[in-house]
Order: sequence, then structure tokens, then C-alpha cells
Amino acid sequence: MLLSYLILMEIMAHSIDVRYMEIDKELLASYRHLLSTTKENLALTQFTDLLTTIEITPTKRLETSYRSLFNMIDKNNYGSADKLLSHRFLFEVLTASPKKRERDLRRIANQFCEFIKSAGSGNTQAHRLTAVRYADTIERRVAELGAIGMDKKDSEFHRNWIAELRERLDTKDNK
Repeated sequence: MLLSYLILMEIMAHSIDVRYMEIDKELLASYRHLLSTTKENLALTQFTDLLTTIEITPTKRLETSYRSLFNMIDKNNYGSADKLLSHRFLFEVLTASPKKRERDLRRIANQFCEFIKSAGSGNTQAHRLTAVRYADTIERRVAELGAIGMDKKDSEFHRNWIAELRERLDTKDNK
């Protein structure tokens, strides 16, 4: 709720024509900084919570990738998840996992999907719809992977599984 209020304040701050009002520009700048800091802290908290849940050691690369996804989720709030589907974060998380069996990869992907439904800082209906569609599409593609009969004893199974998931999420040919 506080974050929604802060975001609303930022939007209002951007839309107010300060030429006709006497607003302390330093105060306005401090509100913008507060909003930015709050959003950065939220992204870091969400990132840490996810990696703790799925038992993966955080790295700077994963954090940078998550922040990119976080920003993309916030900017893509029109109900369409297509642009999110090929984002690298999910694939980097799956690759970083020390657990390489199919059931572990599925568990991580499904936990990611549950997490992503509340990720980002937006709290509008369109924002949530985008996140839910993104998660639902990933869940469906993960479920499809069980039916293709990949060789689970192959030493490259986890790489093949991740590559197949990436291919199934590639929406370029589906437009």
C-alpha cells in the first residue's frame, strides 16, 4: 500500500506544472529519490526472497538480470506477456541451480511462476494480469516438456531441458 502511494506521488510529481505552483524543488527531488530507493530496495528484497526459496546462491549476474526483469514487468503492464517470455532471468536461474534433475528444474520453474505473480512494483490490474499471463504460459510450457520424452540420463539433460523450454517460450514465430 505504501509503495502504491509512493508511486502515485511520483506520477503526480511528474505531472504537476511547477511553473505555476510554488513547490520546493528540493523537496520534490527528495520524494523522487525516496521513490527510487524504495523501488530498488523492493527489487533487491524480491530477488533475495526468490533465490532463498529456490535454494540458489545469489550472484551479481543474477541480480542484474532480475533487476532487468523487474523493470520490464513494471514497464510492460498492458496485459501482454510476450515480451517477458524470452527474458534471460528464468533461464539463468535454471542454469545456476546446482540441482539438475527434471523434477528439480520443474520445481524451480513452478516456484518462479508463483513468485513472479507478485513481482515488480506495479499494483494495477493490468500489471497483475501481465504477471499472471507470464507465469501461466511458463507453467504450461514446463508441463509440455514432460511429454516429449527427453533422455533423463544424458549428462547434458539439464541444458537440453532449459534449451527446449527457451524454444517453447520463444514467441517470435507465434505473432
